[in-house]
Amino acid sequence: MRILSKQGVAAGALSILCSTAAHAELPLAGIIAQGRPVIDLRTRFETVSDSSKTLDGNGETIRARLGYDTGYWNNFQLGFDFDQIWTVGGATYNSTRNGKTTYPTIADPSMTTLNRLTLTYASDFDTKIMIGRQRLLIGNQRFVGNAGWRQHEQTFDSLSAVNTSIEDLTFTYAYLYRINRIGGPAVPVPSTTAAAATGQANYFKSDSHVMDAVYIGVDNLRLEGYAFLLDLSAPGFATIAAQQTATSRLSTATYGGRADYNVSIIPDVSGKLTAEFAHQTGYAKNPLSISLNYWLGEASASYAGLTGLVGYEVLEGNGTIGFATPLATLHLFNGWADMFLTTPTNGLKDFYLKAAYVIPADFIEMRSLTGTVMYHDFATDNLSAGIGSEWDASLELAIDGNASLLAKYADYRGAGVAFGGFPDKSIFWLQAAYKY
Repeated sequence: MRILSKQGVAAGALSILCSTAAHAELPLAGIIAQGRPVIDLRTRFETVSDSSKTLDGNGETIRARLGYDTGYWNNFQLGFDFDQIWTVGGATYNSTRNGKTTYPTIADPSMTTLNRLTLTYASDFDTKIMIGRQRLLIGNQRFVGNAGWRQHEQTFDSLSAVNTSIEDLTFTYAYLYRINRIGGPAVPVPSTTAAAATGQANYFKSDSHVMDAVYIGVDNLRLEGYAFLLDLSAPGFATIAAQQTATSRLSTATYGGRADYNVSIIPDVSGKLTAEFAHQTGYAKNPLSISLNYWLGEASASYAGLTGLVGYEVLEGNGTIGFATPLATLHLFNGWADMFLTTPTNGLKDFYLKAAYVIPADFIEMRSLTGTVMYHDFATDNLSAGIGSEWDASLELAIDGNASLLAKYADYRGAGVAFGGFPDKSIFWLQAAYKY
């Protein structure tokens, strides 16, 4: 299946708008006036201590995401934004682009780049169609997301459609023809291994399909079913063998379902139960024989501003490859230290506990203050070997609906060197953000 390049998408979007305007005297000033600016500012200090490195990494970055979404005219809308990311000071960290490999990685290189360019059509048949460079947030982003924690997000050159014509049912389809990675458009520092080069690739070539359906027609129950048919390859490999190795880890078919059920436990105490299962096989030109499962179970309870949660997640591994989630927002899962951005070949079991408390706004005369603490205990799926534990904590002050301050910490302690050699790692972040 052949789809237009990003230049073709941009030209096509502008051509449609301009040709339509010519035939109907499009009131451009009114379209712009009905739109809204995109203003997303964020400054962050991050320090990383990694026992596999002799030096600590320290990075201060500033991100300005600026753009505009027009109003709708004849059901069409144009949206765009750019990312400008600056590194402040000496950049004593490995950005994956600056060659400072003696330092731990902080994957926020400096750049000026297009982040998003979309043409949207809202049809009269309860279907919204979008073409161009866009963000896709499917479900809880466990399989497809924008990796929004990093300063430059992951976006998709894609044709997508969302249909709500059936009551209580939302169906999403997307054809992905390129995935733009968090490292931006710059070519990464050359790597000697396929696995490392894959992680640093500035984009994935793609001939992939994403399908997701959500049904909320039963009280307190949310049902979701999905299929992700990913045909991906990463550029920049020196040999065909290296390219094939990378593709074998990426090109998969994943089919699954999820159920979330909200319950009332006692007066003023609510609960939620979640169960999810997915099965993954090889897809497209993947030379490997893959048959791996994903399991998730969670239970939580909330009282006033306090929430407690217990969960157990399993990504199977067969000793050669682990259950793959290459397009996920990975920072949301398996600990904030990002030790398992690629599932170990023996798989991963993650038992975790979480507690969060939201202090009422009138306590500090601001919107809210939220404290969160999490604990993870990790083991491999195959052989059930312990591979470490992690404590995570954060404190976020929402000043108002636009501005926030965040302090965040992750501390991973490795174990089981014979089963992967995961080093100790700790990270501390300070962040200020403004979004309009």
